[in-house]
Amino acid sequence: MSVIQKVIQSISSQHHHNKNLNLFYGGKDALLAWTPYTRYLLATYPQEILQLDADGQTAGLVHYLTVQAQLAFCAANQYIDVSGAAGVSLKAIYSTLLDDIVTTLSSRFHDFDNLERLHGQRLTQWLLQTNPFAREVNGIAHSHVQEVVCAEYSPAIQLAVLRLDIATMKGPVLDIGCGQNANLVRHLRQNGVEAFGIDRFIDDPEYYLQAGDWLEYELAGNYWGTIISNLSFSNHFLHHHQRSNGQHLGYAKKYMEILGALQPGGSYHYAPQLPMIEEYLSADTYDIRHYQVDDHFQNTVITRR
Repeated sequence: MSVIQKVIQSISSQHHHNKNLNLFYGGKDALLAWTPYTRYLLATYPQEILQLDADGQTAGLVHYLTVQAQLAFCAANQYIDVSGAAGVSLKAIYSTLLDDIVTTLSSRFHDFDNLERLHGQRLTQWLLQTNPFAREVNGIAHSHVQEVVCAEYSPAIQLAVLRLDIATMKGPVLDIGCGQNANLVRHLRQNGVEAFGIDRFIDDPEYYLQAGDWLEYELAGNYWGTIISNLSFSNHFLHHHQRSNGQHLGYAKKYMEILGALQPGGSYHYAPQLPMIEEYLSADTYDIRHYQVDDHFQNTVITRR
């Protein structure tokens, strides 16, 4: 096994060991910690790791570390913001971490405990600055976070929840928050529907799938026949609407951009509904319908007249 493969294995061990750790916990047991394997790797292969830096491979490692951290944070709480400025500052933390590792391995005294402490402090401060609600939700009393996760549902379930009929669906179709595997997008394309998807984490990129933040994704006006978002965009919109420091204005602006991206006769299907903004839509421009999904929520189908 090459050194770079050992490093990747070490990163995997770190995420497994610290999975869903509450960085705000006041007890010592919740400190972000190096695994025995990581400590062994740093202590046993210092020159080989330094050579990775000399060979210019650290930039790729910084990118990999950042993406894995983004996945880990969002796996614990789907509302954690890891994109945009938050993503840039998170990447800077991992760049600093690798710089510190190089500095430490280049010195006579390898203070791995200090590396561990500083990295944990930086991640905690990053989370506090970019997602302060996480501290409010998790507090300091519990060593692990309260999970707020989302699932990737089967195409059949999504079609039923959003009241979509493949036979009559107007194209092209855009799935906002299509999920890492883009299950519905792939299903639609297999059935002859011109479908595209966007998500923060695309597992297997194709020309019809784009990895990115939906708030930064630009939608062409009057282009899409159908836009869908199942328990994704509207869920996050509600979350930010209910937060005192949320990005509700950004979501409201993007929501109106989505409606403006519909062709005349095109429709936007989403769940859950968004009553705080739907009530302000013009009945002359949009036909708004709600359908009960279960005892807990309704969906919305908005058709541009």
